[in-house]
Parts: sequence; C-alpha cells; structure tokens
Amino acid sequence: MQLSGAGAILAGAIGFIFFLGFVSGEREVGPAYPLFAKVTNKLDYMFFRGGPTPPLESTIYNSALVRLQSTVSVVDTGRNSQEQNPLSQNGGGLTSLGEDVLVLAYNGKIYASSGNGAARETAIAAPDNNREAYQALSDDPAFSQYTFHRGYLRYNDLMYIDSPSGPALISSYTEYHPEGACYTNTLARLALPEGVRSVDEISASADDWDVFFRTEPCMPFKQEHLAMEGHMAGGRMVFRAPATIIFQSGDFHLDGMRSVGPGIAQDPDAMYGKTIIVDVETGEGRILSLGHRNAQGIAALPDDTVLIAEHGPRGGDELNLIQDGLNYGWPLESYGTTYRGTRIPDSLSYGRHTQFQPPIFSWVPSVAVSGMTLVKGFDESWDGDILVSSLSDQALHRVRMEGHEAVYSERIPIGSRIRYVHQHTDGRIALWTDNSELIFLSAMQRVDEGQRFQEWLETSNLPRRVKSDLDTVMDRCVECHSFQVDDNEKAPGLSQIFNDQIAATGFEGYSDGLSNKDGRWDRKNLIAFLNDPDGFADSYMPPASIEDPRVTEALVDYLEHLDQQF
Repeated sequence: MQLSGAGAILAGAIGFIFFLGFVSGEREVGPAYPLFAKVTNKLDYMFFRGGPTPPLESTIYNSALVRLQSTVSVVDTGRNSQEQNPLSQNGGGLTSLGEDVLVLAYNGKIYASSGNGAARETAIAAPDNNREAYQALSDDPAFSQYTFHRGYLRYNDLMYIDSPSGPALISSYTEYHPEGACYTNTLARLALPEGVRSVDEISASADDWDVFFRTEPCMPFKQEHLAMEGHMAGGRMVFRAPATIIFQSGDFHLDGMRSVGPGIAQDPDAMYGKTIIVDVETGEGRILSLGHRNAQGIAALPDDTVLIAEHGPRGGDELNLIQDGLNYGWPLESYGTTYRGTRIPDSLSYGRHTQFQPPIFSWVPSVAVSGMTLVKGFDESWDGDILVSSLSDQALHRVRMEGHEAVYSERIPIGSRIRYVHQHTDGRIALWTDNSELIFLSAMQRVDEGQRFQEWLETSNLPRRVKSDLDTVMDRCVECHSFQVDDNEKAPGLSQIFNDQIAATGFEGYSDGLSNKDGRWDRKNLIAFLNDPDGFADSYMPPASIEDPRVTEALVDYLEHLDQQF
C-alpha cells in the first residue's frame, strides 16, 4: 500500500513526535516524560534494552604507579529473562566480615565471596523495604496519576561496625511506607554474636533487623516525572568510632526541575539533599551539611574528616569536603547544567560556585561517580589516596590527597559499570558492578623495563657499538611504547607482539593502514616496518632512524625474547 503525499507527511510527523517522546522518556526530560517513561519501561521489560554487558574476565589493569591483578567472582542474583534491564537491579553495597566481602544486592539477599570461585548466598536476609508493595502501585488504579519505576526502591549500602553495644551489620535503604504512601531513607541494625569470624555462622531473617533511624519527613509521591526517584537516594555510609554513622541522604530529584517548588536540598527542615550524622546507640540524628544532590560515595580521611563523591546533573560531579553546618549550594549552584545542557533554573550562577561552599575537585564532563574508599595498606604508592568508582565512565579514579586538597585524579579503565568500591580487610580492592561481578584487585609491582633490558643486553653477544646504539634506540622507544604486559594506553605495548597479528593489541589509535594490514609481526615484517613505517602501512609512527641494520636485528631479537617470557 502506498501513501499519498499528505499521508506520508502526516505519518512522518507522527513518527517524529513519537521519536521526540521516546527520547524524552529515555532522557527523563520534557512534558511528555510521564507517558513515554511508561512506554520505554515496557520496552525495557519486553526486550531487555540496556541489558548487561558481557562479564569481565580476570585480567591485569595498568595504572601509573602499580599494576592491578584482578579476579572476578560472579554473584548469581537469580536474574531471569524478564529482569535483564539493570535499572531494575542496581543499588546495594559492600562490606567485609572475616575473610569474605559481603554483597547486599537489589533483591535483599546478601552474598559472600573471598574471591575464590563464585559468590555464595548467605543465610542473612536484608530488612524488608516493602519493595513488592511499592512495585504493585504501578497497577493500582488509585495511583494511576503517578509514574513508577519498578527498580527505584533500593538497598543503598551495607556496613560492618563494632560499637560499644557490640558488632553489627548496618543496612541503609529506601523504605516504602504503605500506610502513608510515602518513603524514607532508613537505617537498620542486625546485632551479631561477639567474636563472630565468618558470615557462615550467622542466620537472620528480615524481621531480625532493628530500625533505629528514618529520615524526616516521610516524603509523598510526586506527579512530575517519576513518583519516587530512588536512584537519587544517596544512602552510602561511613562509620566514625565509637558509635557514629555519617550518611548522605539524596534529594530524590526534588530539585525544582523534576518537581514543583524550590529544591528540597535547601530546606533546613527536610533530611533530603543533606549529610546526616546519626548516633548508633541512641538513634538520634541531625543534619550535618546541606545543599547536596546525590552522593554515591563517602569516605573518612585519617583525621576523620568526611569526603563525599556527589553526582552532578549534566557535568559537575563533585568531591566535597564536609564541614559541619556548611551549605554546598545545590540546586542554586553547580558546575554542571540541566540534562538539556542549559542553565539550571533559578540558579544564582552559571557553571560556577561563588555563593556557597565549593567542591575540592570536580569532574567535567560527568563520570557518574558511584562509590569511594580511602586506600590503606594496598601499596605504598597508593596509601592515603581516594578511589572513586564510576558508572557511565566504567573506570576507577584515583585521587591523590595532600591533607584536605585533591592534587590530581588518575583514570583507570575497568570496562564495566562500577556500582561500589570497597577495600577488603586483607588489603585488596573490591568492586561491585551492575553486571553482578565482584572484582578483587591486588597490587603488582611494575616491571623495571630498563633493568630487564640491561640484563638482556649484558648477556647478549652483540658488539659493543651495537649495544650502545641499541640502548639509545630503546630510550626513544619507551618515550611512547610500554614493555609492560597489556599496557597499550599511549601506544601499542611491545611486550608480546612478536609473531602476533598486526595491530592486534588493545591500543585504540592505530592508523587505517596498520588496522587494515594483513599478516603477523614476524621478523621480516618487523624489520620492514622499522626500516620504513610509512612505506610498510602508512603508519603514524615517525621513522625509527636506525642506520645500522645490526641494531634493527638486535631490536627484533629483544622483542622475540620478551615474547618468550610470557
């Protein structure tokens, strides 16, 4: 069937309107969002759009100061074919108990792993957050004017503490209250036996937890955008001995953009968009600081000063040093913009922090900060640094701290959305990803490339002049190339290329000529390339300028030697 000219125009217009609505639903902006959010949620449910990426495998990650050896432990949270959308399965937290790292997952189950094999489910159930009752609201005619996201009632953190009343697990979560059709950020405590050494010694039901703190007031649902935006709950905790918990309660997008009225983060009578300090023994809590958006990372420096890693909107993720009574500006100030890339409504400045307490560091563009830990006893080169994990950036960010100042941030690509970063009691770094991976990182010393080369050179039978010239050539090589395994950040790594496929390392900047070149880096091709890089494959590499063919042969000998070592 063919459409007339007018019909085709009408069909195109309808398609374009639907596309705009679809984008609105995807980006959670615009007046059409509530309607199209329901459409996109249904598509997520039916076709698993945005589903998990392939699982990571154990590998080595390179950083400036140490190399990271990883082992991956998969956590089987019971996903089924209708739960593949990770938006419904995010959240949770990590803590350590004995030899295990504990994982609190979206489903309220707690898993344990020491990094050897798959994680195991424990006999501990998390406190009930009334998730089933919340999800049922989507089909309740009495709430038809609201738009619910079924995965946004989350467990936000898990922490082991030892306070004057004994050891305990603390759970932080967003709790739905059916009797008032409202929600809070809630802290509950599970008392543990004295001297407990393993999670396998513990069995507990949801009813065994004691709620000792809830944020105030209990927040009603809103009709703008989503009824409750639990991905903006914050909820991450840090313990300050002997009996204090500090946690960040997010603003749930009650910011004047996705809600009506002024931003709740500036309301001194509401515990949202705030850093909260709570006494574990008495349950008494108060606001420590205000003007926050959604802090997903929290850590204490050696002097007990608290840092939070806070989501900005579009741009402007922040690292904030928390001081009692200070206002950090959200939503009146931010280094970021709205998700549409425009000035934040009613803000006092544009892209600046001039009126309120500014962050000590900021990521622009946003990396979607998600967790944070202070590094102690991992490697001397990292001790005292802050590790900040990220979601969309799929990387760790190592922030060098000097006192209360952030000196620099190193990005370490991991390749999966990292929900949480935690340092285990044995010193290893544990990462919890949105793909249900529990990754353990151990420090490996970087190989002294110069010493390794010199040892090979001294044992070779090369003439003295060739040795001297080859030493000079190697100094030029290492300006760009690394001889560490799998280190391809600046240029292709050279430790394992001999007889490998051409342009087959993890380096992402190969020229088209090399990328399309067939063959392997055998002796003939390596010599041809070193003699004339452009003539071999239109390469970006400048001429090697090696005049003595014996030096070229010796360099290829060393590459072959390296390949035989791994």
